[in-house]
Amino acid sequence: MNDPRYYSPNQIIDLISWQLNVPSSEIFPHTDLSNDLNLDDIDQLLLIAELENRLNVYLSKEDADKINTIKDASYIFLKNVA
Repeated sequence: MNDPRYYSPNQIIDLISWQLNVPSSEIFPHTDLSNDLNLDDIDQLLLIAELENRLNVYLSKEDADKINTIKDASYIFLKNVA
């Protein structure tokens, strides 16, 4: 399904897994972008930009700043798709 309205949290994990070249089996909702995946601020911005592009959703700076974990990313992106 290419329609972002139908993405699930697991599909968000798959997108992040693909983008970061990390097996999806090592990414969980509680996975922290900086501590667990070793992303610095620039890497986090690039990941968010890639997700925005793939999902055709553009986040406000405030929403983007709230993303610290995979669960945060899933929630904020799926909330903005709806």
